[in-house]
Amino acid sequence: MESHVPPASSAAASSQLESLPVEPLMTRDFGIRPALVYQRLRERYGPVAPVELFGVPVWLVLGFREVLEVLRDESRWKKDVRHWRALQQGRIPSDWPLLPAYGVDQLLVQDDQRRATTRAAVDAALRPFQDPRQPQARALASAVSRQVDELITVFADGGGSGWVDLCAQFARPLPLMVVNRLFGFQVEQGDEILMDAWRMMDSGPDAADAIERLVTATTELAAHKRSQPGDDLTSRLLAAEPSLTVEQVGRELYAILVAIADTTSHAITNGVLEVLTGNSGARASLAAGLIGELVNRVHIASPPWSNLTFRFPVADTSLGGFRVAAGDVVMPSIAAAHGDPLFADAVNQDSTMSSRAHLAWGAGPHQCPGRGLADMMVSAAVGRLFERCDLQLDVSVDQLPWRSSTYVRGMRSFPVRFRMRAQPGPVPGTGSARPAAESESAAPAKATQTTEGDADADQSRPALRRFMANLRKGVPVIGDGMVH
Repeated sequence: MESHVPPASSAAASSQLESLPVEPLMTRDFGIRPALVYQRLRERYGPVAPVELFGVPVWLVLGFREVLEVLRDESRWKKDVRHWRALQQGRIPSDWPLLPAYGVDQLLVQDDQRRATTRAAVDAALRPFQDPRQPQARALASAVSRQVDELITVFADGGGSGWVDLCAQFARPLPLMVVNRLFGFQVEQGDEILMDAWRMMDSGPDAADAIERLVTATTELAAHKRSQPGDDLTSRLLAAEPSLTVEQVGRELYAILVAIADTTSHAITNGVLEVLTGNSGARASLAAGLIGELVNRVHIASPPWSNLTFRFPVADTSLGGFRVAAGDVVMPSIAAAHGDPLFADAVNQDSTMSSRAHLAWGAGPHQCPGRGLADMMVSAAVGRLFERCDLQLDVSVDQLPWRSSTYVRGMRSFPVRFRMRAQPGPVPGTGSARPAAESESAAPAKATQTTEGDADADQSRPALRRFMANLRKGVPVIGDGMVH
């Protein structure tokens, strides 16, 4: 931290990444206030900074324009780790924490025609569940709305007020419930499968074992659906590209599962936090009933997927004033790009509508294929939560426990106090969460309800109630000062 490194504008064009002095990215400061770390790096180096990730030097891309350049140009910037020079030369330790995730051959690490073929199949399989004109999308949205109501009803437990960990008792179970339905699992997957997704993203010592368990579960599901197809994502992915093997489909399902688990659960809690801590744009969107706008503002202010997976240039190239050599490892940062004055100064916090030019879903050929599905889930969850409950932080903001992860930004737990409202009604401005064609009541789900899609909820309700009950810590008295 004390050594001086010249700014990028005066850096030698021939400087090699391995020879530059670097500072570790994964520090306590980064875990608490990553935005300040990005700002300090930008002031010191410019739009690209050499950093160290668990002992390995990496180019961190901080500038909005530079991140966009890397994401859009697949001809120059590759995802396949076979382009990683240090890895091919045997200079990356076999137990390097981030390495296991790059050993799973799936869409996220494919390039060119292989990527195009797999992406076409994934897009085709997801389309019926993301297009609101399709019956599958309407049925899934209705199920998500019921599941959201069920989770709220369970954590309220018949009381008018209380305490809830919105991570463990709301935002984390919801993606799991959706995955069970969307993928067509024959047996309800427990919370352990979602925890394995966290272990993978946190790159801890048990990441490799977690990945193996996840891929095994999704591959077994693909094998089952090959012989007994249904109207689910797994069956549609198998049908969309018959040349994909069961093992390949299992790996794609694994990648989708991890993305849904982390992105949606953290987007939900990050959205609630932005409102509770006074983000004026988020509060204005909520007050106007524009839940989709609230969620979009959260993608800008607090993107759950903060840094993207590695890219590797196929030829020496200039980026942000540095000469990046072919095969160097480059990590584009969404969160840092959103803090770049080029982007941040153009965001109008007072406008009713927020910018769609953000990078929360990536850009270019690797842009997230499931962004419509994720936004539907987050909008349904955040909108219904604020409609049915008044909420107040149970601890100060600086006491909230954040995950220290290279790729994602979200809380490990989110304690809030809630007060139930007397007359819940339909969520304003959340057409994607509650389709216009849906005629069901917006009242909380009841244990005896047996409308379309509720068989799964009925079967999982006892286990869900037990899981929630184990997390309850009493019912504190709720004062004023809640968000309405």
